[in-house]
Amino acid sequence: MTGKKWFSIFIILFLCALVMIGGLVAFVDPFFHYRSPRDYFYYRLVDQRSQNDGITRQFDYDAIITGTSMAENFRTSQFDELFGTDSVKVVYSGATYKEINDNLKASYASGHNVRYVFRTIDYSLLLEDKDAMRTDMGDYPVWLTNKNPFDDVKYLLNRDVIINYTLPAVAGFFLGKEPGITSFDEYSYTGDENEFSRAVVLMRSTLFDEPEQIYEASNDDILTVTANVDQNIVALAKEHPETTFIYFFPPYSMAYWGDVRQEGNLERYLELVKIAAYLMTECDNIHVYCFGFQTDITGNLDLYRDVAHFSPEVNEIIESEIADIENNGLNVDKWRLRITEENIDSYFADLLEMLESYDYKSLL
Repeated sequence: MTGKKWFSIFIILFLCALVMIGGLVAFVDPFFHYRSPRDYFYYRLVDQRSQNDGITRQFDYDAIITGTSMAENFRTSQFDELFGTDSVKVVYSGATYKEINDNLKASYASGHNVRYVFRTIDYSLLLEDKDAMRTDMGDYPVWLTNKNPFDDVKYLLNRDVIINYTLPAVAGFFLGKEPGITSFDEYSYTGDENEFSRAVVLMRSTLFDEPEQIYEASNDDILTVTANVDQNIVALAKEHPETTFIYFFPPYSMAYWGDVRQEGNLERYLELVKIAAYLMTECDNIHVYCFGFQTDITGNLDLYRDVAHFSPEVNEIIESEIADIENNGLNVDKWRLRITEENIDSYFADLLEMLESYDYKSLL
């Protein structure tokens, strides 16, 4: 046989192998790009940016828990029990408002009827540009989120997808592993991976000295926040009045606010948060919550792993407290948890006074 024939045979066999490998990935479909999970494989949920789009488009649900790492330790089982839903958790650690909103839009575009969206609104991301994406975390898998079938090759012939997802699913089938998926209580859960303690928090904090200069929100700040909130929070709620959007500012610790105060940014930040809250409360189907007054949580640094990230115990409290108000109404005892058009001015005036006068040195 001539060298030319050997080369031709090699190319044909190589192409056949690629087709078989790509076909196997498409059949198992560990990122749910083409379909919902097959009944005879076990699917491991571990890659937020690669698997969330498929979960959002292909799974059956009527409620979504989403947000940044602040939402990773929520339990869908608790949410479903409190709200009578069938929810999924699709969180994006470190994500911008646009990334989260784009995923929510995919839910409606794929025909889902969503009763609730339960979402964190991080203070630290308010001043991001409305179109900002986290490109610093590696290539964003647009080949999974767009509608271009030709770049699916980046999924079908991806070494990581083949070795770490597809082959283990196939091996599990032949070894008799129980089919299913990672539970949404476990998906993205990080509670067991971190130490929550005052000592750890204070390692990354300041001495909470008095600010040398006080800053106010600039016109550019206000325009940035307004554009970000309008595009990535409010617009979707206006398009879908059938959905209740439960949005909340997470309980960052008092160490966080002590740092912000020392930098001279306390009034500036609260003014921008207030603007965001104004924009959201204009929509009847957006319910805005804030845990800034809950100093029994925010002042207990043993509940935190840094100045912002809190323990799963706090996630349980947040779900429970919000569900109580959603199901039973806002009573006198809990008026400082929900921000409304009626209380927004007094709410932020009182919050600024509390955060300004708090004894941050007591945290040390």
